[in-house]
Amino acid sequence: MNQKDKWLLALRPEISTSPALNLAEEFQNSVLRPILKFQHERISALFQAHIQKRKVNLSGISLEARKDYVEAAFHKDLALRHQLIGLALALMTEKEWLAFSSDKELARRLNNLLVQRIQSTLP
Repeated sequence: MNQKDKWLLALRPEISTSPALNLAEEFQNSVLRPILKFQHERISALFQAHIQKRKVNLSGISLEARKDYVEAAFHKDLALRHQLIGLALALMTEKEWLAFSSDKELARRLNNLLVQRIQSTLP
């Protein structure tokens, strides 16, 4: 393991989770969740910038409608989605990135976690 990988791993917060049932869940709990927790402020700021850029007013609609907007924006706005995914990929070690890039299930899990994290910060 090179020095950069050691630094990346040292940045991640500890998260207590239940034992994983499969490799994808283990990757999610040991890699994706800590990275997203560490990047939480940046994820929120990026989505807030998206809202301001699009001049969207989420304050006048129901919580369910806001959650629907987040999900739709994530799936329809490729630039937003790629930026959010990039926030996570940038903090993966080379070994983790290789595992992630070859498994579509891990990409699906990352997408779901990003949407959930943004939805959980809605007022």
